[in-house]
Amino acid sequence: MADEANSFRRRSFKVIDPDARLRDQDNLMAYVRNPDAHGNNQFRTIPKDAVVNIDQVRSVNRGVDGPLLFGHAVDANGNPIGWTSTRNFEGKFVNETLAEMPPEGTDKKGANAAWAGGKFLRQVTLVPIVGARLQLLYLALDTVTPYFELVRAAAAEGVTVGINSGFRTWREQKQLYDGYKRSLPGYNMAAEPGRSKHQNGIAFDIDVPGGAGNPCYDWLAINATRFGFLRTVNKEPWHWEYDPVQAQAAQAAGTFKLERVLI
Repeated sequence: MADEANSFRRRSFKVIDPDARLRDQDNLMAYVRNPDAHGNNQFRTIPKDAVVNIDQVRSVNRGVDGPLLFGHAVDANGNPIGWTSTRNFEGKFVNETLAEMPPEGTDKKGANAAWAGGKFLRQVTLVPIVGARLQLLYLALDTVTPYFELVRAAAAEGVTVGINSGFRTWREQKQLYDGYKRSLPGYNMAAEPGRSKHQNGIAFDIDVPGGAGNPCYDWLAINATRFGFLRTVNKEPWHWEYDPVQAQAAQAAGTFKLERVLI
């Protein structure tokens, strides 16, 4: 399972942005400029279609806008090129993983605390992953391998699987629940903190806009149970869970969801 962490170090990336600017290593929100022959400062860029490797990744927190990810690009020989936004690369770093985050401390409502049915379970190791909307999300280590088996099988058939939510902390679940209870714009139905399957790491909100008819959703409906995933929440086509036992039962019954999931 640990082999899935730091995935960016095991592949190369193609630059697709014609204006892939390099960033100041001491201030990644600033660009690197060099004077041209006329004394004018010009942005330094990585040429479009260049293929680079990434040996380091850093995130810059932008508050409510979430983090931006930057990668340190090197050539095939390991010579440094510079820092640039991971959005400049083909695939935009979706599904790339960063270093494992083992538990720190014993706080039952801390960042690595897993809950189910209103009860604290244990502290879990997390793996940061880039979501479908380029946000930094987290997976419980135990579910990383099955998730990527699903991702790779779909990719082999030309289908992209990405997620909009994975493992959630107590704090994140409380925020979602409070927003739902207060009927705030942009908040969907959410379970109470401690009772969401997202807090024990088995729930994945997969990016399937519109549900049935979406290429990713339709592929999952045919194939997900083979990898231990199935739909478990009515009216939430994006919510899938890694539950091999129930997935096998659903597959045997010729379906991809629990009986209570009607829509």
